[in-house]
Amino acid sequence: MNYTWNIVDLKRTISDGVVNEIQYQCLAQSASYSDRDISSLTITGSSEDPGFIPYDDLTEEVILAWVTGSIDKGAFEAELSASLALQINTIDNEGYGLPF
Repeated sequence: MNYTWNIVDLKRTISDGVVNEIQYQCLAQSASYSDRDISSLTITGSSEDPGFIPYDDLTEEVILAWVTGSIDKGAFEAELSASLALQINTIDNEGYGLPF
């Protein structure tokens, strides 16, 4: 199973550039099947915090590190894998259509 993480959107305070919500997704791929889960993470901080990165200087790599450092990445991927496995099982074992 391959997992691809990325950032979908950010919510920030315009006046100081502080990000307070991150929307992220994880895409799971197995052979020709895929599934994704989109979630959000609320964060707090201040432009006065040590290590503050101005909004215009943020990279996806930095923001993904915030996300994966704040969630249980393994559990997230395991849940997504289970969902994908269920979908694959359903697709492989159930058919639709008419016999005529």
